[in-house]
Amino acid sequence: MAHLVIGKVLDGIQGVKKDGATYVVPEELDLTLFISMGQEVLQVARASRVETGGETVTIATHKGERFFFPPDHVVGLRVGVEQKTARSSAGFR
Repeated sequence: MAHLVIGKVLDGIQGVKKDGATYVVPEELDLTLFISMGQEVLQVARASRVETGGETVTIATHKGERFFFPPDHVVGLRVGVEQKTARSSAGFR
């Protein structure tokens, strides 16, 4: 995906805010980017910021990790809503 395509996809996701060349993803959204690594595909899950300016795509996660990739290595995005799970019991009531 080139910068333009990544930007168009992120522009269409409700809740994602654009700040210059950076897209800020709220914690409620589960954004995963798929990166082509030759024969393998790397998943960068829980992205919090995606910067598309320059020669690289910079991805920051909610865990504090930062990744740098050429834009043509980004092959897909997945968006989901984080599920708030209630604590489950052992089945006794």
